[in-house]
Amino acid sequence: MLILLGTLLLKIPGMYRPGPLSWVDALFTATSSVCVTGLTVKSISDFSFFGQLVVILLIQAGGLGIMTLSASILLALGRGLSFGNSLMISNLNDKFSLRGTESLLRTVMIYTFAAEAAGFLALLPGMWFSGIGFWKGLWGALFMSVSSFCNAGMTPFPNSLIDITRAAQLVCALLAITGGLGVYVIYDLLQVARRRQTRLRVHSKLVLYTTVTLLVVGTIAIWSFGQATDRKLPWFDAFFFAVTSRTCGWYTSEVANLPHISQGFIMVLMLIGGSPGSTAGGIKTSTVALALAGIVGTLRGDPETLIFKRRVPTVNVLRALTIIILFVLLSCIGALTLELLEPLIDSRHAAFEAVSALTTTGLSVGDTTSLLSGNGKLLLVLFMFLGRVGPFTALLFLMSREKHGQLKYPEERVIIG
Repeated sequence: MLILLGTLLLKIPGMYRPGPLSWVDALFTATSSVCVTGLTVKSISDFSFFGQLVVILLIQAGGLGIMTLSASILLALGRGLSFGNSLMISNLNDKFSLRGTESLLRTVMIYTFAAEAAGFLALLPGMWFSGIGFWKGLWGALFMSVSSFCNAGMTPFPNSLIDITRAAQLVCALLAITGGLGVYVIYDLLQVARRRQTRLRVHSKLVLYTTVTLLVVGTIAIWSFGQATDRKLPWFDAFFFAVTSRTCGWYTSEVANLPHISQGFIMVLMLIGGSPGSTAGGIKTSTVALALAGIVGTLRGDPETLIFKRRVPTVNVLRALTIIILFVLLSCIGALTLELLEPLIDSRHAAFEAVSALTTTGLSVGDTTSLLSGNGKLLLVLFMFLGRVGPFTALLFLMSREKHGQLKYPEERVIIG
Protein backbone atom coordinates (compact mmCIF):
# COMPACT_ATOMS: atom_id res chain seq x y z
CA MET A 1 0.00 0.00 0.00
CA LEU A 2 2.88 2.34 0.77
CA ILE A 3 4.42 1.66 -2.65
CA LEU A 4 1.10 2.35 -4.37
CA LEU A 5 0.66 5.59 -2.40
CA GLY A 6 4.19 6.66 -3.35
CA THR A 7 3.51 5.86 -7.01
CA LEU A 8 0.39 8.06 -7.04
CA LEU A 9 2.20 10.92 -5.29
CA LEU A 10 5.13 10.82 -7.71
CA LYS A 11 2.69 10.97 -10.65
CA ILE A 12 1.47 14.40 -9.54
CA PRO A 13 2.58 17.10 -12.03
CA GLY A 14 5.56 19.07 -10.76
CA MET A 15 7.14 16.22 -8.81
CA TYR A 16 9.58 15.51 -11.64
CA ARG A 17 11.00 18.66 -13.25
CA PRO A 18 11.58 17.43 -16.84
CA GLY A 19 7.91 16.38 -17.06
CA PRO A 20 5.40 13.83 -15.70
CA LEU A 21 6.83 10.40 -14.88
CA SER A 22 5.49 7.34 -16.65
CA TRP A 23 3.57 4.89 -14.47
CA VAL A 24 6.41 2.35 -14.67
CA ASP A 25 9.04 4.91 -13.66
CA ALA A 26 6.88 6.22 -10.79
CA LEU A 27 6.31 2.64 -9.57
CA PHE A 28 10.02 1.84 -9.88
CA THR A 29 11.06 4.95 -7.89
CA ALA A 30 8.44 4.34 -5.19
CA THR A 31 9.42 0.67 -4.84
CA SER A 32 13.11 1.52 -4.69
CA SER A 33 12.39 4.12 -1.99
CA VAL A 34 10.13 1.97 0.21
CA CYS A 35 12.38 -1.08 -0.16
CA VAL A 36 15.38 1.22 0.56
CA THR A 37 17.15 -0.09 -2.52
CA GLY A 38 18.53 2.97 -4.27
CA LEU A 39 18.23 1.84 -7.88
CA THR A 40 16.89 4.69 -10.03
CA VAL A 41 15.67 5.00 -13.58
CA LYS A 42 15.44 8.78 -13.19
CA SER A 43 18.01 10.81 -11.28
CA ILE A 44 16.70 12.00 -7.90
CA SER A 45 18.43 15.32 -8.59
CA ASP A 46 15.87 15.93 -11.37
CA PHE A 47 12.96 15.73 -8.94
CA SER A 48 11.55 18.92 -7.47
CA PHE A 49 11.79 19.66 -3.76
CA PHE A 50 8.37 18.09 -3.15
CA GLY A 51 9.30 15.07 -5.26
CA GLN A 52 12.47 14.56 -3.20
CA LEU A 53 10.42 15.07 -0.03
CA VAL A 54 8.08 12.24 -1.06
CA VAL A 55 11.11 10.03 -1.79
CA ILE A 56 12.75 10.68 1.59
CA LEU A 57 9.47 10.09 3.47
CA LEU A 58 9.06 6.77 1.65
CA ILE A 59 12.64 5.87 2.55
CA GLN A 60 12.07 6.70 6.21
CA ALA A 61 8.87 4.66 6.40
CA GLY A 62 10.47 1.76 4.56
CA GLY A 63 13.58 1.87 6.71
CA LEU A 64 11.69 1.72 9.96
CA GLY A 65 9.45 -1.03 8.67
CA ILE A 66 5.68 -0.97 8.64
CA MET A 67 5.36 -3.26 11.67
CA THR A 68 7.74 -1.20 13.81
CA LEU A 69 6.16 2.07 12.70
CA SER A 70 2.59 0.99 13.42
CA ALA A 71 3.57 -0.55 16.76
CA SER A 72 5.36 2.65 17.77
CA ILE A 73 2.31 4.74 16.89
CA LEU A 74 0.23 2.55 19.20
CA LEU A 75 2.83 2.98 21.94
CA ALA A 76 2.84 6.75 21.45
CA LEU A 77 -0.93 6.79 21.85
CA GLY A 78 -0.54 4.94 25.13
CA ARG A 79 -2.49 1.90 23.98
CA GLY A 80 0.44 -0.51 23.99
CA LEU A 81 0.83 -3.64 21.92
CA SER A 82 -1.62 -6.50 21.85
CA PHE A 83 -0.43 -9.83 23.21
CA GLY A 84 -0.49 -11.34 19.71
CA ASN A 85 1.70 -8.61 18.21
CA SER A 86 4.14 -8.77 21.12
CA LEU A 87 4.36 -12.55 20.78
CA MET A 88 5.03 -12.32 17.03
CA ILE A 89 7.84 -9.80 17.52
CA SER A 90 9.44 -11.64 20.43
CA ASN A 91 9.35 -14.92 18.49
CA LEU A 92 11.76 -13.45 15.95
CA ASN A 93 14.45 -13.79 18.59
CA ASP A 94 13.80 -16.17 21.48
CA LYS A 95 16.15 -14.22 23.78
CA PHE A 96 13.87 -11.17 23.93
CA SER A 97 11.04 -11.65 26.40
CA LEU A 98 7.48 -10.44 25.90
CA ARG A 99 8.04 -7.90 28.64
CA GLY A 100 11.00 -6.40 26.79
CA THR A 101 9.28 -6.11 23.40
CA GLU A 102 7.81 -2.65 23.90
CA SER A 103 11.14 -1.44 25.29
CA LEU A 104 12.81 -2.80 22.15
CA LEU A 105 10.46 -0.89 19.87
CA ARG A 106 10.92 2.35 21.79
CA THR A 107 14.68 1.86 21.47
CA VAL A 108 14.30 1.42 17.71
CA MET A 109 12.50 4.73 17.28
CA ILE A 110 14.72 6.73 19.64
CA TYR A 111 17.93 5.28 18.19
CA THR A 112 16.82 5.87 14.60
CA PHE A 113 15.90 9.52 15.00
CA ALA A 114 18.83 10.26 17.33
CA ALA A 115 21.30 8.75 14.82
CA GLU A 116 19.74 10.65 11.93
CA ALA A 117 19.77 13.93 13.89
CA ALA A 118 23.44 13.45 14.80
CA GLY A 119 24.23 12.56 11.20
CA PHE A 120 22.45 15.68 9.97
CA LEU A 121 24.54 17.92 12.22
CA ALA A 122 27.77 16.13 11.29
CA LEU A 123 26.99 16.36 7.56
CA LEU A 124 26.23 20.09 7.51
CA PRO A 125 29.86 21.38 7.43
CA GLY A 126 30.88 18.87 4.77
CA MET A 127 27.89 19.78 2.60
CA TRP A 128 28.53 23.51 2.86
CA PHE A 129 32.24 23.08 2.10
CA SER A 130 31.26 21.13 -1.02
CA GLY A 131 30.19 24.43 -2.54
CA ILE A 132 26.55 23.58 -3.21
CA GLY A 133 25.10 26.57 -1.35
CA PHE A 134 23.48 27.09 2.05
CA TRP A 135 19.94 25.79 1.39
CA LYS A 136 21.02 22.94 -0.88
CA GLY A 137 23.60 21.97 1.73
CA LEU A 138 20.93 22.03 4.44
CA TRP A 139 18.55 19.88 2.42
CA GLY A 140 21.38 17.61 1.27
CA ALA A 141 22.45 16.97 4.86
CA LEU A 142 18.90 16.09 5.91
CA PHE A 143 18.30 13.88 2.88
CA MET A 144 21.61 12.07 3.22
CA SER A 145 21.29 11.52 6.98
CA VAL A 146 18.00 9.65 6.44
CA SER A 147 19.16 7.88 3.28
CA SER A 148 22.45 6.85 4.93
CA PHE A 149 20.97 5.42 8.11
CA CYS A 150 18.24 3.64 6.15
CA ASN A 151 20.84 2.22 3.74
CA ALA A 152 18.74 3.56 0.86
CA GLY A 153 21.50 4.61 -1.52
CA MET A 154 19.58 7.54 -2.99
CA THR A 155 21.08 11.02 -3.16
CA PRO A 156 19.82 14.44 -4.30
CA PHE A 157 23.09 14.85 -6.22
CA PRO A 158 23.58 13.86 -9.89
CA ASN A 159 26.87 11.97 -9.34
CA SER A 160 26.07 10.09 -6.14
CA LEU A 161 28.66 11.19 -3.53
CA ILE A 162 31.54 11.93 -5.90
CA ASP A 163 31.19 15.73 -5.68
CA ILE A 164 30.98 16.11 -1.87
CA THR A 165 33.84 16.31 0.61
CA ARG A 166 35.61 13.30 2.11
CA ALA A 167 34.34 14.32 5.55
CA ALA A 168 30.73 14.13 4.38
CA GLN A 169 31.40 10.82 2.63
CA LEU A 170 32.86 9.40 5.86
CA VAL A 171 29.82 10.49 7.88
CA CYS A 172 27.53 8.80 5.34
CA ALA A 173 29.56 5.59 5.60
CA LEU A 174 29.43 5.60 9.42
CA LEU A 175 25.67 6.22 9.39
CA ALA A 176 25.23 3.32 6.97
CA ILE A 177 27.21 1.02 9.28
CA THR A 178 25.15 2.00 12.35
CA GLY A 179 21.93 1.52 10.39
CA GLY A 180 23.07 -1.88 9.16
CA LEU A 181 23.92 -3.37 12.58
CA GLY A 182 20.30 -4.15 13.43
CA VAL A 183 18.02 -3.23 16.31
CA TYR A 184 18.81 -6.36 18.31
CA VAL A 185 22.51 -5.51 18.48
CA ILE A 186 21.84 -1.87 19.39
CA TYR A 187 19.33 -2.91 22.06
CA ASP A 188 21.84 -5.41 23.42
CA LEU A 189 24.66 -2.83 23.52
CA LEU A 190 22.42 -0.35 25.34
CA GLN A 191 21.39 -2.98 27.88
CA VAL A 192 25.05 -3.71 28.65
CA ALA A 193 25.88 0.01 28.79
CA ARG A 194 23.02 0.55 31.27
CA ARG A 195 24.27 -2.47 33.27
CA ARG A 196 20.95 -4.26 32.92
CA GLN A 197 22.88 -7.30 31.68
CA THR A 198 26.49 -8.33 32.07
CA ARG A 199 27.41 -9.54 28.58
CA LEU A 200 26.41 -9.37 24.94
CA ARG A 201 24.31 -12.15 23.49
CA VAL A 202 25.84 -14.55 20.98
CA HIS A 203 23.84 -12.95 18.17
CA SER A 204 25.29 -9.50 18.88
CA LYS A 205 28.87 -10.82 19.11
CA LEU A 206 28.44 -12.72 15.86
CA VAL A 207 27.08 -9.65 14.02
CA LEU A 208 29.82 -7.33 15.33
CA TYR A 209 32.66 -9.75 14.52
CA THR A 210 31.25 -10.49 11.06
CA THR A 211 30.68 -6.80 10.26
CA VAL A 212 34.24 -5.82 11.21
CA THR A 213 35.65 -8.79 9.27
CA LEU A 214 33.68 -7.89 6.13
CA LEU A 215 34.75 -4.24 6.32
CA VAL A 216 38.45 -5.09 6.75
CA VAL A 217 38.56 -7.93 4.23
CA GLY A 218 36.37 -6.02 1.77
CA THR A 219 38.57 -2.92 1.90
CA ILE A 220 41.81 -4.88 1.45
CA ALA A 221 40.38 -7.05 -1.35
CA ILE A 222 38.88 -4.19 -3.40
CA TRP A 223 42.06 -2.12 -3.02
CA SER A 224 44.29 -5.08 -3.92
CA PHE A 225 42.25 -5.94 -7.02
CA GLY A 226 42.70 -2.37 -8.20
CA GLN A 227 46.44 -2.48 -7.54
CA ALA A 228 46.77 -5.71 -9.50
CA THR A 229 45.19 -4.10 -12.56
CA ASP A 230 45.52 -0.73 -14.26
CA ARG A 231 42.47 0.59 -12.37
CA LYS A 232 43.98 1.59 -9.04
CA LEU A 233 41.68 2.87 -6.31
CA PRO A 234 42.46 5.03 -3.24
CA TRP A 235 42.15 3.37 0.16
CA PHE A 236 39.18 5.52 1.11
CA ASP A 237 37.21 4.58 -2.01
CA ALA A 238 37.96 0.90 -1.38
CA PHE A 239 36.68 1.27 2.20
CA PHE A 240 33.60 3.11 0.96
CA PHE A 241 32.77 0.31 -1.48
CA ALA A 242 33.24 -2.24 1.32
CA VAL A 243 30.59 -0.33 3.30
CA THR A 244 28.13 0.54 0.56
CA SER A 245 28.29 -2.81 -1.23
CA ARG A 246 26.36 -4.30 1.66
CA THR A 247 23.15 -2.49 0.64
CA CYS A 248 23.86 1.28 0.67
CA GLY A 249 24.36 1.75 -3.04
CA TRP A 250 26.33 5.00 -3.29
CA TYR A 251 29.75 5.36 -4.75
CA THR A 252 32.68 7.76 -4.53
CA SER A 253 34.13 6.32 -7.73
CA GLU A 254 32.24 4.93 -10.73
CA VAL A 255 31.47 1.20 -10.48
CA ALA A 256 32.09 0.88 -14.22
CA ASN A 257 35.72 1.98 -13.64
CA LEU A 258 36.42 -0.93 -11.30
CA PRO A 259 38.10 -4.08 -12.63
CA HIS A 260 35.77 -7.00 -13.36
CA ILE A 261 37.09 -8.99 -10.41
CA SER A 262 36.16 -6.12 -8.05
CA GLN A 263 32.66 -6.00 -9.52
CA GLY A 264 32.33 -9.74 -8.93
CA PHE A 265 33.55 -9.40 -5.34
CA ILE A 266 31.08 -6.56 -4.77
CA MET A 267 28.28 -8.90 -5.90
CA VAL A 268 29.33 -11.30 -3.13
CA LEU A 269 29.22 -8.47 -0.58
CA MET A 270 25.80 -7.42 -1.89
CA LEU A 271 24.50 -10.94 -1.38
CA ILE A 272 25.75 -11.02 2.23
CA GLY A 273 24.14 -7.66 3.05
CA GLY A 274 23.56 -6.21 6.51
CA SER A 275 22.29 -7.68 9.77
CA PRO A 276 18.86 -8.90 10.95
CA GLY A 277 16.52 -6.21 12.22
CA SER A 278 18.38 -3.52 10.30
CA THR A 279 17.57 -1.24 7.39
CA ALA A 280 19.92 -3.27 5.17
CA GLY A 281 18.99 -6.14 2.89
CA GLY A 282 20.76 -9.25 1.63
CA ILE A 283 21.11 -12.70 3.13
CA LYS A 284 22.28 -11.11 6.42
CA THR A 285 25.63 -11.27 8.20
CA SER A 286 24.56 -13.60 11.01
CA THR A 287 22.92 -16.00 8.53
CA VAL A 288 26.13 -16.35 6.51
CA ALA A 289 28.30 -16.58 9.65
CA LEU A 290 26.03 -19.26 11.13
CA ALA A 291 26.14 -21.31 7.93
CA LEU A 292 29.95 -21.04 7.81
CA ALA A 293 30.16 -22.08 11.46
CA GLY A 294 28.05 -25.14 10.63
CA ILE A 295 30.31 -26.02 7.68
CA VAL A 296 33.49 -25.58 9.75
CA GLY A 297 31.99 -27.72 12.51
CA THR A 298 31.16 -30.45 10.00
CA LEU A 299 34.70 -30.39 8.56
CA ARG A 300 36.11 -30.68 12.08
CA GLY A 301 33.80 -33.59 12.85
CA ASP A 302 31.87 -31.77 15.59
CA PRO A 303 28.40 -33.26 16.18
CA GLU A 304 27.00 -29.80 17.04
CA THR A 305 27.56 -26.21 15.90
CA LEU A 306 29.36 -24.15 18.54
CA ILE A 307 29.71 -20.34 18.51
CA PHE A 308 31.43 -18.47 21.36
CA LYS A 309 31.18 -21.60 23.54
CA ARG A 310 27.43 -21.80 22.99
CA ARG A 311 25.58 -24.60 21.20
CA VAL A 312 23.41 -23.43 18.30
CA PRO A 313 20.37 -25.58 17.44
CA THR A 314 20.80 -27.54 14.22
CA VAL A 315 17.48 -26.21 12.94
CA ASN A 316 18.96 -22.67 13.00
CA VAL A 317 21.86 -23.78 10.81
CA LEU A 318 19.46 -25.48 8.38
CA ARG A 319 17.35 -22.32 8.19
CA ALA A 320 20.45 -20.27 7.45
CA LEU A 321 21.49 -22.64 4.65
CA THR A 322 17.93 -22.60 3.28
CA ILE A 323 17.85 -18.79 3.06
CA ILE A 324 21.29 -18.71 1.39
CA ILE A 325 20.25 -21.28 -1.22
CA LEU A 326 16.99 -19.41 -1.91
CA PHE A 327 18.86 -16.13 -2.41
CA VAL A 328 21.43 -17.69 -4.75
CA LEU A 329 18.70 -19.41 -6.78
CA LEU A 330 16.66 -16.20 -7.05
CA SER A 331 19.78 -14.29 -8.10
CA CYS A 332 20.45 -16.78 -10.89
CA ILE A 333 16.82 -16.73 -12.02
CA GLY A 334 16.78 -12.92 -11.97
CA ALA A 335 20.02 -12.62 -13.93
CA LEU A 336 18.89 -15.10 -16.61
CA THR A 337 15.41 -13.55 -16.91
CA LEU A 338 16.78 -10.01 -17.14
CA GLU A 339 19.26 -11.10 -19.82
CA LEU A 340 16.36 -12.68 -21.72
CA LEU A 341 14.25 -9.51 -21.47
CA GLU A 342 17.18 -7.18 -22.23
CA PRO A 343 19.32 -8.84 -24.94
CA LEU A 344 21.26 -5.60 -25.56
CA ILE A 345 22.60 -5.50 -21.99
CA ASP A 346 25.81 -7.35 -21.16
CA SER A 347 25.19 -10.57 -19.21
CA ARG A 348 27.59 -9.48 -16.44
CA HIS A 349 25.70 -6.20 -16.05
CA ALA A 350 22.36 -8.06 -16.01
CA ALA A 351 23.59 -10.29 -13.18
CA PHE A 352 24.86 -7.25 -11.27
CA GLU A 353 21.47 -5.49 -11.64
CA ALA A 354 19.52 -8.55 -10.52
CA VAL A 355 21.66 -9.07 -7.42
CA SER A 356 21.55 -5.35 -6.61
CA ALA A 357 17.74 -5.34 -6.78
CA LEU A 358 17.27 -8.58 -4.82
CA THR A 359 19.64 -7.48 -2.05
CA THR A 360 18.17 -3.93 -2.03
CA THR A 361 21.64 -2.48 -2.58
CA GLY A 362 21.16 0.00 -5.39
CA LEU A 363 24.59 -0.16 -7.03
CA SER A 364 24.60 -0.24 -10.81
CA VAL A 365 27.27 -0.52 -13.49
CA GLY A 366 27.06 2.71 -15.48
CA ASP A 367 23.60 3.64 -16.75
CA THR A 368 22.33 0.07 -17.01
CA THR A 369 19.17 0.68 -14.95
CA SER A 370 18.07 3.71 -16.97
CA LEU A 371 18.51 1.74 -20.22
CA LEU A 372 16.03 -0.99 -19.23
CA SER A 373 12.75 -1.50 -21.04
CA GLY A 374 9.41 -1.49 -19.23
CA ASN A 375 9.51 -5.27 -18.72
CA GLY A 376 13.04 -5.10 -17.32
CA LYS A 377 12.03 -2.38 -14.88
CA LEU A 378 8.99 -4.38 -13.72
CA LEU A 379 11.20 -7.42 -13.14
CA LEU A 380 13.52 -5.36 -10.90
CA VAL A 381 10.45 -3.95 -9.09
CA LEU A 382 9.43 -7.52 -8.27
CA PHE A 383 12.95 -8.42 -7.13
CA MET A 384 13.25 -5.31 -4.94
CA PHE A 385 9.98 -6.27 -3.25
CA LEU A 386 11.06 -9.88 -2.81
CA GLY A 387 14.42 -8.77 -1.43
CA ARG A 388 12.78 -6.53 1.13
CA VAL A 389 10.07 -8.88 2.45
CA GLY A 390 11.52 -12.21 1.31
CA PRO A 391 13.96 -13.14 4.12
CA PHE A 392 11.52 -11.99 6.82
CA THR A 393 8.63 -13.91 5.21
CA ALA A 394 10.80 -16.99 4.70
CA LEU A 395 11.81 -16.92 8.37
CA LEU A 396 8.19 -16.68 9.55
CA PHE A 397 7.22 -19.48 7.15
CA LEU A 398 9.99 -21.76 8.40
CA MET A 399 9.04 -21.00 12.02
CA SER A 400 5.39 -21.76 11.34
CA ARG A 401 6.34 -25.11 9.76
CA GLU A 402 8.41 -26.24 12.73
CA LYS A 403 7.04 -29.45 14.21
CA HIS A 404 7.63 -30.97 17.63
CA GLY A 405 6.13 -34.42 17.14
CA GLN A 406 6.97 -37.45 19.26
CA LEU A 407 7.00 -39.84 16.33
CA LYS A 408 10.48 -40.63 15.00
CA TYR A 409 11.09 -42.65 11.84
CA PRO A 410 13.94 -45.16 11.43
CA GLU A 411 17.25 -43.57 10.47
CA GLU A 412 18.90 -44.43 7.17
CA ARG A 413 21.89 -42.76 5.52
CA VAL A 414 22.10 -41.41 1.98
CA ILE A 415 25.31 -41.64 -0.06
CA ILE A 416 26.81 -38.18 -0.69
CA GLY A 417 29.95 -37.06 -2.48
